[in-house]
Amino acid sequence: MANLSPREAAKRKQILTAARSLFLTRGYAGTSMDLVTLEAGISKQTLYRYYATKEALFSDLLSQVIHELTEEKQPSLASLPLPENREQLFDILLMMAQVIAIKLSDPLYLSILRIVFAESVRFPELGELLLESFPRSTEVLTDLLKKCRETGLVKLEDDDVEMSMRMFVGPLIGHAVVGGLLSGASAPEPMPEEDLQQLCRIYAESVT
Repeated sequence: MANLSPREAAKRKQILTAARSLFLTRGYAGTSMDLVTLEAGISKQTLYRYYATKEALFSDLLSQVIHELTEEKQPSLASLPLPENREQLFDILLMMAQVIAIKLSDPLYLSILRIVFAESVRFPELGELLLESFPRSTEVLTDLLKKCRETGLVKLEDDDVEMSMRMFVGPLIGHAVVGGLLSGASAPEPMPEEDLQQLCRIYAESVT
């Protein structure tokens, strides 16, 4: 929603705050647009002016959460210099892994994941929304691998870049799922620093 006036931006924030509370406590299926209007203290007409469907509202909320956990809370990785050797690549990969590990262990992010996993069978559009959100978190790594491939530092075929990126984030996601979602922990510890360094060392050695 671009070009919102200050009043419209405040109203949108009011709606998202109410929706966040409801989705996190009641889940996707248990949250209705009527409940959102009551929680936000607005009319149905106002709500539908901003969000035509519950799916659109949840999608915007999911995007907001991802933005909070990356652009707002973590340093930008997009402006890092291009590595010239394996050691520099390792350092950048470690910074990326630390950012991703912290994001995946955030209680708010895990709460959103629980909703998606719990409701995705009945509401497959939620799974699609989550998958659409992943590229925003991984495109920096994909771009880095492509640039390093052009300089000759990374020895990957062009078709292998996407799979290589998944191999890097896979262990991080696995740790969050086992340590956070499956264990029931509300705020699990991020992957230990020693494990992050081992992951990045093995990965850097495998792609260079």
